[in-house]
Amino acid sequence: MIDSMNVSAGLQKQLVDMASNAGKPINIVKQQEYDVIKKAKDTEHLKQELLETSRALNQEMKRINTNIDFSYNDDIQGLVVTVKEGDGNKIIREIPSKEAIALMKKMHDIVGLIFDKKG
Repeated sequence: MIDSMNVSAGLQKQLVDMASNAGKPINIVKQQEYDVIKKAKDTEHLKQELLETSRALNQEMKRINTNIDFSYNDDIQGLVVTVKEGDGNKIIREIPSKEAIALMKKMHDIVGLIFDKKG
């Protein structure tokens, strides 16, 4: 019905949002919007902190001639530690392992599918 009226996309979205929030107290709706924005900012802030920490740790490891590398992994949204041989060619250990990272990514995808509002 809204489509048949000559309504702009912005106004149409606003009308749909108003209809979907009908009956909810306005403070709950605003709180939900605030929580979504805050979570996005917190996630980005955490990622930046982890990237800065990994850079600082890598500089310290170079200073003491150690082949330990710290990096940020977007799939698990966390730090990964790689320990290499003295010449730096062979990886001795990765924490978490590639298998664990793949498992975490699959679990994240499955949880996303289970709780996807569109599905």
